[in-house]
Parts: sequence; structure tokens; C-alpha cells
Amino acid sequence: MATPVEKNAAVIPLPGALPVPYSLEAEEALLGALLLNNQLLSAVDDFLRPDHFYKPAHAQLYSAIHKLIDRSQVADVVTVTDFLGSADWFKEMQGKTFLDTLVGHGSSVLPARNYGQIVYNHYLARQLVQVGQGLAQAASQPTPEADPKKLIGQTEQQLFSLASLGELDRNMKDLRGPLNSVLEAAHAARKRGTEMVGVASGFTDLDRVLGGLQNSDLIILAARPAMGKTSFALNMALHAAQYHLQERPGGAPVGVFSLEMSAEQLAARLLSSLANVSATDIQRGKFDAPGMQNLAAVASDLSETPIYIDDSPMLTIDALRSRARRLKRLYNVGLLVVDYLQLIRGPNAGKGDNRVQEITEISLALKSIARELNVPVIALSQLSRAVESRDNKRPQLSDLRESGSIEQDADLVMFLYRDDYYLEKEIPKDQLDHFKATVASGDEVAIRTLADKDKQFKRYKDYRGLAELIIGKNRKGATSTIQLVFDGPTTTFRDYSGPNNAGY
Repeated sequence: MATPVEKNAAVIPLPGALPVPYSLEAEEALLGALLLNNQLLSAVDDFLRPDHFYKPAHAQLYSAIHKLIDRSQVADVVTVTDFLGSADWFKEMQGKTFLDTLVGHGSSVLPARNYGQIVYNHYLARQLVQVGQGLAQAASQPTPEADPKKLIGQTEQQLFSLASLGELDRNMKDLRGPLNSVLEAAHAARKRGTEMVGVASGFTDLDRVLGGLQNSDLIILAARPAMGKTSFALNMALHAAQYHLQERPGGAPVGVFSLEMSAEQLAARLLSSLANVSATDIQRGKFDAPGMQNLAAVASDLSETPIYIDDSPMLTIDALRSRARRLKRLYNVGLLVVDYLQLIRGPNAGKGDNRVQEITEISLALKSIARELNVPVIALSQLSRAVESRDNKRPQLSDLRESGSIEQDADLVMFLYRDDYYLEKEIPKDQLDHFKATVASGDEVAIRTLADKDKQFKRYKDYRGLAELIIGKNRKGATSTIQLVFDGPTTTFRDYSGPNNAGY
């Protein structure tokens, strides 16, 4: 029997004279083979659906065969004829004659999966034709409501969805697949000898609590202005990218969307942190020749780090989604950072929607991006001014509630808090200068004496250079507070390991 030949393009034109891709021969051969040997269904069942067939009668027949086999019944010419006997379409196809013809095209030993793949590929090709025609029609008949950029985003989403279908095109899953994935991840972690199962933040205590930043999670990093949330996010991004270069567990290329700061400003911060040189000194060029050579060497190393920055201001959430897909496709990024959430424009910005509703739509979209690309998304967020009116200014979840559904959509909410920031605002300058000079002197007797006498000094001494990372919500584990060290001149956060690490 001759092997069916795949047709690349076909006979029946769609409107606009575009040919329809299909292969009746592959459809007939597959259905004939299934009627002869029901066990072949397992070769295509994981990816092939009735609507993937071009000919409606073939789609109906595939569905009938599937139903009979799902009921643990034999699906052959006799049983299918009985099952479909009263269907109008089956009568029009002359029933048993139709099935006998298909069986004549099939073989119980045919490579069913290969023919199923031909059917499936033609289905994808038809979808591409449909997307292209829809784009052409919408673009050629613009309306005041039709935004070309939105049209590009919608088309890219359709194409990305098609590209992501892969072999498994079903959303319904039993527990076998997910459980296997969980066990494989646990086995891989055990084999690596590390508890890291996500993208590394590079901070020991945080990675211990979280096991890394988890794929598909929306992570909110929130703080009042000047707490260092951009610096902390950049530190995590740098660690993840460096781990990737070093082939360490938890490493990943990183995409950064900076709606507030330019790429040059972010690069300067990264360089300052990595070179351990004050950002002010870098800006003012306060180096001798060896210092400049060292800075250039660090910059050369940093340039190899897989961090990709998009510093477009006034970015819409649709544009951000489109660019995130592109970063995933081109560089396989494993972590996205968005700085910051309140600067993103919603899908209906300027059309009368209130800001709370707009932020709600943005946070939902960011969670959707995390799931679609299967990467952690860190979104920085401002907090309400209610924090400033409290005696205890440590942030809490209620400080997010004025910003729509951020708390609800997030898998993880972290707050940054630095007590010394508020202390330096509260203490008069001359008194603060005295405190700083006393600590800098290293005179333990003078420090102890002043600490015993002045509660503000003791608080300053105890919290100077420290930061708290407060995990206010953790959908996958416990909440906690993690201490970090913050170096202001280089805008760098580090692990806390005791008083000496904080610089006093």
C-alpha cells in the first residue's frame, strides 16, 4: 500500500486567495489505523484533538473512536457503525462504506504518531493563516478605537499561544504529571545537595526560607521611597545572573523593566555594587589610574552578565507583556524585575477607569505573565503614606490595600524597612553628627557610656547599617523577618552575620 503523501498547501482557498494547509491522506491513514488497532490511540492522545482535523467527518469520527475506547469498548467498523448509526452526518457519508474506505487506507502497524503530527502541524498552519488574515483585515480597516500597538500585542499573544502549544495541548491534567514534576524537582535538588529549587536571590537566609524565587510566582517587593527597593531588586538580579554564568544552582538570565531609571543609571548602580566603589565617586571620577583600571576590569566582567534592561518610560502592560515574551524567546530569561508597578499604564489608561481598578488589572496581568512564561516576576511597589503616620513604621499588608488587588494576586509579598532612615530624619543634625563621630572613633568606653545615657544613640548604634526584609505573605510557606546589611554609598545589600558585618 502506498504511503500517504503530505500536502504542504492546498486546494480550497480561504478568502484573500490564501491556500488552506491540510492533508486528507494523513487524516485517513490515521483514522484507518485506529480502527484496525485501538492501542495506537495512546500514540496521539496526548496532543491530538478532534478540532485538529480539517475534514469535519474525520473530526467527528475521531471523537467517536475516542469515546468508545474511553468506555473500554472496542472501536472498529462494527461498533462505530452502531455508535454513529443515527447521526445525520454519518448517514450522509454512507456510514459503513465510509469506514471500510478508511480501513483500506490504514494499517495496524502504521506510525500513527507521525501521521498524527502531520494532522496537528497542518492545524497549526491553518491557525497561522487565520491569525494573519485577521491581522491584515484589522490593519487595513482601522477604526478610532483600534490602536495599532494593541493590535500588535494581541497578535503576538496569539502567536505565542500557538508556539507554546507544543506536544501537550490540554489544560486538563490528572495528578500523575504534576506529581512526577514535583518528584523530579525533589530528586534533582537532592542530587545537587542544595535546597535551592527556584531562582537564587543570592541572600542566604532568604533562599533558605523560600528555596529560591519560584517559577510562575508574582513577588511584590514594597517599601516607602528611599528604602532601597530598586537596589535590593538589582542585587537579586545580579546574583541570579552571576550564578547562571558560574553554572551554580539557581542561576538564570534576568530581564529588567525600569520605568523610572535609565539603563545607564542601573548600570552605574550595578557597577558600584560589584566594584564596591561609591556611586558618587564613579559619577565624579574620583579615582587614581589604578582605581580606574580596576573599575574598567569590573565593568568588563559585568558586561558579560546576562542582564537585559528595558528602560522605556510610560510602558503599558500590554507592551510589557509583549517584550517579556520576546526576552523569554530570545534569551530564555528565568527572572523578570519590574520597577515599579505604579508606573505601568493599564490597558484602559485615560479612558475614565479609576486608578484602583487600573492597578488591579496591572497586578492580574503581571501574575498572568509569570504563569505564561513560567518565571518569577518581581514587581516593585510603593506603599501608602499611612506608614508615616504610625509610631511603628514597619510596613504591613494593609499598606498595600489602597492599591487594588496587589496583596490578593501576589504569591509572595516582601517589605524593606530601615530603621536608621527614620532615625536620621528624627535626630537633629548636630546630635546625629556627634553620634556618628562617637561610633567612628571606635572608643568602646565612650560608645558604651553614650548608649547607657541616650536611648536614641543606643537605637542608632544597634540599627545603623541594618535593614529588615519582612516577608508579609508567603503562599507556599511561612512568613518571617530577615536581617540584612545595607551599604548606602554603594547601594548594596549583603547577608547579615553579626554586628561587625553591619559596620560597627
